[in-house]
Amino acid sequence: MKHLNNLKFAPNDCYNLQIQMKLMLFILLFHSVQQFCFAQNPNPSAILDTEILNEMNTRNFPGASTVIVKNGEVVWVESYGYADVANSVSVEDTTVFLLASVSKLFTGTAAMQLHENSTINLDTDINNYLPWSVQIPNFTNDFITARQLMTHTASIDDNWGVMSSFYGYPDPTISLSDCMANYFPTSGTNYDASNNFLNSAPGTTYDYSNMGSALNGYLVEASTGIPFDDYCANNIFDELCMENTAWHFSDFNPDQIATPHNFQNGNYNAINHYGFADYPNGQLRSTAMDLGNYMIAFLNGGTLGNNAILSSTSVSEMLSLQIPAIDSVSGLNWHKTKLYHSVGETMVWGHSGGEQGVSTYLYIDPQNDLGICLLTNGEGDGLYICDALYDHALNGTFNDGITPNCGLQTIVNQYTTQKDQITIYPNPAKNFINVKTENSEEAWFNIHNISGQLVLSGNIDGPNAFIKLPELPAGLYVFQLKNKPPQLIEIN
Repeated sequence: MKHLNNLKFAPNDCYNLQIQMKLMLFILLFHSVQQFCFAQNPNPSAILDTEILNEMNTRNFPGASTVIVKNGEVVWVESYGYADVANSVSVEDTTVFLLASVSKLFTGTAAMQLHENSTINLDTDINNYLPWSVQIPNFTNDFITARQLMTHTASIDDNWGVMSSFYGYPDPTISLSDCMANYFPTSGTNYDASNNFLNSAPGTTYDYSNMGSALNGYLVEASTGIPFDDYCANNIFDELCMENTAWHFSDFNPDQIATPHNFQNGNYNAINHYGFADYPNGQLRSTAMDLGNYMIAFLNGGTLGNNAILSSTSVSEMLSLQIPAIDSVSGLNWHKTKLYHSVGETMVWGHSGGEQGVSTYLYIDPQNDLGICLLTNGEGDGLYICDALYDHALNGTFNDGITPNCGLQTIVNQYTTQKDQITIYPNPAKNFINVKTENSEEAWFNIHNISGQLVLSGNIDGPNAFIKLPELPAGLYVFQLKNKPPQLIEIN
């Protein structure tokens, strides 16, 4: 089995306290923490662990996070290695990775939403929606369409001599609108007729274009009047309960984010966190669990629980070959890729991504209702790990699964039916807490802050436990006991 590299160069009673809190605050917090509270692997496999770890060692990936979804559930989630090698910070299921070009799937989703509600048309001149005009030199009578931007046939070239100046640390300092206005119209300071465009009519040539994808993101911003990152947060991430997904580094607690690394002379070298002004083509950051929600939605015709991001018709169009005469694997931002498994090979829909210190992969197989995702903070070929994940997804046995709880009523119902199982006091607490439960056996516990960072873990033995707390900032935290629902505690 051999893959070609196709990456881009990413007060005392706990329940009284909770009842006294404003309902909306409680719902938001519980909504935010459910991802990590239920992220334990429902179907562990030492064999798959070994395959992944061996391949990580071969490919020099310092850390990785993986997820498999099948039949509407997360059936596998596991993380490995280090998010920060120098400081020995382990990758957790809540670790956020730069997605690189996997981000383009979300940019395409946003554009497809606007096509669906008639804000834009995929097949009309994009200049109808932009504040300035863009044309392909020597082909000024031919217009560019959003469909061409989504299939890399718009004859827009990546001028890396200019694009290298778009980078910022940790976020870009140039706005998306200024970046686009400088690159595409003839009045732009970075306009270059020879290097920013191909010498071919739009719609006639396939040429992978990061700047074309960035322009597609700006098309969303210009046609709605909403900043592109805010549009995605309101219309995609929130709808899919992707609580640890955002376009800019500043949107996160820095401790959440895996550090990019390269590998040279036998050492892992950290790369400073970065971003780029053409960010819709690759700057999204997310977790494996959040991406599990996204894959389930696409496999389910655009819906997750009671929430929908696209119609099934739009999903089908995105996952259909668009330009077979020019490129035999292109849908709308989605591409077909061959994955190998124990009894053969399968073409699946998805995208890969590669940036400085980052390699990422997301693939779905609608025919078998499954999806896989691999996020790493290293530079290398991860398709062999994808093969292993896909083979396990296709042929493995799964006894349990995690069904995403996305929607207000589901969260309230779950809390109402499960809240009687743990008592934590004093609450508010300062230096210690007591935990009462019906458990008589030893069980592990975790305490996270509301950003998802683990602040304390250990074991309790028996139905009554005393836990000494470290010095923690005042605020709300989440206590999780093995096999029990999460509980909010306040530290003052």
